[in-house]
Amino acid sequence: MRISELRIENFRGIRSGYIRFGQHSVLVGPNNCGKTTIIEALALLFGRDRMVRTLTEHDFFGGNPQPTDRIRLIATIIDFEGDNFADFPEWFRDDRGIPNWWNPATGTVSPRRTDASCRLACQIGFCARFDRAELEVEMVRYFHDDEVGDLFVEQSATGVPSRLIREIGFFLVPANRSWDRVLSFESELFRRVVASAGGQPSESVLRERDRLRAPAQPLETDPHLLPIVNALNAELAGFFRAGPKLQLRVTATDSDGLLEAVVPHYAQADALGLPARRHGSGLISLQHLLLLLQFGHQRAQAGESFWMALEEPELHIPPPLQRRLVHRIQALSTQTFVSTHSPMVAAMADPSSVMMLRNEGGILSAVPLLPASLSAATPNGVRKLYQLNRTDTIAALMHDAVLVPEGRIDYEWMKLLVRVVDLSQGWTQTEESRFGAYIGLVPTHDAAVQTTIEALTGLHPRITALVDGDKAGQNYAAGLIGASLRPAVIVRWPDGWMVEDVVGWILDADPAQALQAVKAMITPAPVSIADLVARLKSGDRTTGGLKQDHVAYEAVADVIGTHKPCCQRARELLNGLSDVLLGGANPRFEVVLPAEANLRIFRP
Repeated sequence: MRISELRIENFRGIRSGYIRFGQHSVLVGPNNCGKTTIIEALALLFGRDRMVRTLTEHDFFGGNPQPTDRIRLIATIIDFEGDNFADFPEWFRDDRGIPNWWNPATGTVSPRRTDASCRLACQIGFCARFDRAELEVEMVRYFHDDEVGDLFVEQSATGVPSRLIREIGFFLVPANRSWDRVLSFESELFRRVVASAGGQPSESVLRERDRLRAPAQPLETDPHLLPIVNALNAELAGFFRAGPKLQLRVTATDSDGLLEAVVPHYAQADALGLPARRHGSGLISLQHLLLLLQFGHQRAQAGESFWMALEEPELHIPPPLQRRLVHRIQALSTQTFVSTHSPMVAAMADPSSVMMLRNEGGILSAVPLLPASLSAATPNGVRKLYQLNRTDTIAALMHDAVLVPEGRIDYEWMKLLVRVVDLSQGWTQTEESRFGAYIGLVPTHDAAVQTTIEALTGLHPRITALVDGDKAGQNYAAGLIGASLRPAVIVRWPDGWMVEDVVGWILDADPAQALQAVKAMITPAPVSIADLVARLKSGDRTTGGLKQDHVAYEAVADVIGTHKPCCQRARELLNGLSDVLLGGANPRFEVVLPAEANLRIFRP
């Protein structure tokens, strides 16, 4: 079984939201868009009772629930083998769920099977209200039926048995994974893993208990303690005929006391084992997750369901291990739900399973990175977005605005400028660069600016473009202005200019010093800034052309970063771009024609 979709109403920052899940879904989006809210909604619907935290008024959208306000969560479960509800009486009968049919093409649920592709479905709901008289939140988890009214007025809900929740096997690994005793018998999860693997190690526990009851060298016989213990025993004998004698033991010397005292240690090589809390956060963070994977492995071997929700797997885990971890989770789990801020983690998933989340005024939208498989006719420029450049594409979409430059060279120069300016940032406003924090750069394939924009428009509300001022760039700008899916802002360099001219303009902030530094790094040395620009535009290596010479690009960028006037001019350019791409104004970028208000021309 797996969850096909989730509907959310009035829960935390989401007034209304709908999301469809694949087998392994990855949730990506800016802060406060609803990633954690989705994971916690799943925990409320499918988590064991002790996993479900107590709700307060702040968990209602707006934080001030009125008597009629309700949190409503509805999940649709599919993949009942054979799609015959009579084979699943624990799910479908008079005192359980209502058989429904989910249409994968439309995402709709109906009481009748209208198409052969429809799948048998059961809907689980969760509802909560704030009782103003009792100042507490009432919650109910139930089998959902569209004909059910207000559950707290009509009391018509059919509750979901805890046994079915356990059968589903939903487990959550939250972002805050700082437990140091998770591999101990104080942990319910650890006890369950031990029990499922064959039961308590009872004989070993009893032997250790007996050893602790009668240690070879009791603490009370230590020469430093013995005088105190003897004096205390003498006093006790004066009050009690039996003459009780003090014994000092490291546990309560019963089996529960022994199990509660177990603390995980880790030893590296032949070194002495150290308690988990003395190790780094990475090891501590991984304990809970690795234990869950072991439990999932046991459930998989038993043919049982195992759903895992994982928040930010990139925390405390280096990139090489992130890939191994995500793949192991997917291999074991019936279904996974991963929220992440890492483009690298998101790019590990199939692009159709990466959900781009947006939250506009409480209305959650969730759009797959790739809604449908790429056809044979898909242009290479678009194909590369989802294949070779998937990580960079996802990273760009996680910003407030997305900039699609005209081609690959423009992308590479912009990245270099952002890097050198960011490295020289200071604390004052004049030293701050805003571009890298708010604008995402798309690695555009040459001559694919328009097709790239068309492919990304549905994934982000603010797609923008940057084109050259030559004839080709002006044609791109004209085409984008008249396109049905046009960018929010189109920035064009001045007439005749290309990105290399912009680089020359930046170097001209300190031409003598900049040229001297470039001469020391590029052979043959350019005779002027204009000569350098001409060579950057030329791919003819016999005449010193430097086009697509990435070593030369890096050298020029380093000169810009190390010469303060040049760096300041580059920062001014990037901050001006940020202003207009985010919907503001900047004197460096002029609106030429009122009818083309979304076209801005750079004025050096």
